[in-house]
Amino acid sequence: MTTTADPFPALFGGSQPLRLLADLLKQDPACQLEDADLFTSPEEDETDQVRQGREALAKAICERCPARAACLNYALTIRPRDGVWAGYTADEINALTRIFARIDLPKEVA
Repeated sequence: MTTTADPFPALFGGSQPLRLLADLLKQDPACQLEDADLFTSPEEDETDQVRQGREALAKAICERCPARAACLNYALTIRPRDGVWAGYTADEINALTRIFARIDLPKEVA
């Protein structure tokens, strides 16, 4: 008996996140045309005021992004440690993940 192993080991979270990322990239995310530093935490420290300003700019770009729903789906799956995803900070994404884990949602009907 032959079993098919996931070609993408746990290092990448399996193949689901990669499929979600591919779907996201097909939708021409607005962040691809912007300065990536807006969406990620800089290597050097930044003041709270500077961080809040940077995040506000990134969130404004996300508001008009055609890939926002796909980005949110991807972010909820990968649980990022930093950055702005679909108009939410990584902390906000992870808070949403914890909330969704407590909600008993009905199973998807095919």
